Amino acid sequence: MSTLALIFIIGTVMGSFLNVCIYRLPLDKSVVFPASHCPNCDNKLGFFDLIPVLSYLSLRGKCRYCQAVISWRYPLVELVTGLLFVAVAVKFPPFLFWPEFVAYAVFLGLTMVVLFIDLEHQLIPDVISFSGIILGLFFNLFRGNVLSSFLGALLGFGLFFLIAKLGKFCFKKDAVGEGDLYLAAFLGAWFGWQGVLLVIFVAYLFAALVILPLLIFRKVNMADAVPFGPALVVGGLVTLFFGQAILGWYLGLLGF
Repeated sequence: MSTLALIFIIGTVMGSFLNVCIYRLPLDKSVVFPASHCPNCDNKLGFFDLIPVLSYLSLRGKCRYCQAVISWRYPLVELVTGLLFVAVAVKFPPFLFWPEFVAYAVFLGLTMVVLFIDLEHQLIPDVISFSGIILGLFFNLFRGNVLSSFLGALLGFGLFFLIAKLGKFCFKKDAVGEGDLYLAAFLGAWFGWQGVLLVIFVAYLFAALVILPLLIFRKVNMADAVPFGPALVVGGLVTLFFGQAILGWYLGLLGF
């Protein structure tokens, strides 16, 4: 079995655990106990019910015991996490850059939990954001970039704090959720002060590309609350995989 195939399998297994986190954290339940079970009939799931992606396909998207429909989110999270693990392994080969590979695998896990919880519940768990901030600072301490990491966390939080205050003043309602402030700090801790600026730019660009068509076709209106966490996650992923190239290109345009 090739290294990338093995890493993909490990990623899907991680995705299976992330699904547990995505389901249980908004309910304030333990992600460890009890063992995985069907939320509809409460039957404990066996080994063949928990094989990432393949179990969903073999069961045709239904519980083996009660035939309740299983959300498409489960195989999607497993598949996406597996593919992202492979992408990180290509960028940071684990036998050459193992600290970066391991760190960014953890980063991917945290951001996948944020993305899907915010999409479903419009909520970003503080435990994920604060864990991300601490791990980002520690990782950059190991790399010798702790000052940039600390400034990035402050800048990410500070910019969104200002946006929140300005939005409240101009529109008389919350323009940014509190969870977005801590998520921006989390991403700033990982990517530093320059990286977090790129994260935020990409996030607003991505959000505009998604929301404008929805507004045009009246799927949402200006009064609707739209989760911004997924856009920040996209900004973080773009920065992780392409940030150095984008910043180098931009600085080149400026003549630096």
